[in-house]
Amino acid sequence: MAKSDLLQAYRRKKSEPSDEREEQERERSKKQTEKRTSDGESIVVDFVANFVAGGNASFEPVKGRVLMSQRRLILATSKAKTVIPITSIFDIAVGQVPPEVEEFFDYTVMVGYIIGRQRRTTVIGGDRETIEKFSLLLFRAALNGSRAQVTHPARIGGRVLDTERRPSGLHLDYEAVTFPDDDGPLTENGEPFHIDLASVIFFEVLERTVDGEKRLVLSVQHVKQGQTVTSEITLDSRRKMNILGRYLRLVYHWIKSGVRNVEVTEQGLEVLVGLYSAGEMAAEVDFSELLGVEEAVLDAELEKLHEEELIGDDELPTSLTPQGRFVVNEEIEDVNV
Repeated sequence: MAKSDLLQAYRRKKSEPSDEREEQERERSKKQTEKRTSDGESIVVDFVANFVAGGNASFEPVKGRVLMSQRRLILATSKAKTVIPITSIFDIAVGQVPPEVEEFFDYTVMVGYIIGRQRRTTVIGGDRETIEKFSLLLFRAALNGSRAQVTHPARIGGRVLDTERRPSGLHLDYEAVTFPDDDGPLTENGEPFHIDLASVIFFEVLERTVDGEKRLVLSVQHVKQGQTVTSEITLDSRRKMNILGRYLRLVYHWIKSGVRNVEVTEQGLEVLVGLYSAGEMAAEVDFSELLGVEEAVLDAELEKLHEEELIGDDELPTSLTPQGRFVVNEEIEDVNV
């Protein structure tokens, strides 16, 4: 069972001491600021890969450098350079190897973009971990800082609510999409509204009339505090709506594929639900007493859940991984149905 190296790396990062993480982030930030293009743009990506650039009719991969700033993606060889403005990108497809180049690549990201009035594609190939990390940075460059219209909650269960659409920002994280709002919080507790991608149970893109115009609306069903909630998101750009849909499908697939062959016992599920319900209070809860089992039995369940990568540690206190939250949210959804 292939599991996402990216999500595993993220969990390792989350488990590191905060001061160690902060030091590593400072070092990475320092290195990034030292790399700049000839125009003075800060380089956030720089690696060597094989690629087919600009819709080359020969489909013959070449080896070169892949560089990216917040404004441009650059594919450079000793003979040529392809420059792709981030604002021209309309599609990012990860892991889908086009038939024309499948004999050359094991894992790819295909980037669709527009130059002038022409649509072009570039295929970049490499090892899975490198391509996944690069793809996430590309998604973030394309979407972070976008303006959105958010209706939350549009529904709770099957009940349609008369919730007003609110303007918001948009920020991608490894396992969540956050909607910060400069004009006031979208949630009652004052925190920016976010969708935990492990809590998503269904989403679709619909065409609706918004302010007298035909617009694409992303409808996302997710579990929040034990309830099935539907949120609706609209971006001004159809291009960005397509990229956001791609991002949700990609991360949803990574999380779901991590639990596809995992079998959780009834007692293991009780432990997961208990950890999920306790949240930040988990360190103060006596779980063996809560579940009515001996500590040795609880320890054995924790070890199994950790081996299946459903929790971050095999000792308490611990927290659920994205896959662990996905398992619990599916259980909650089954109960709600």
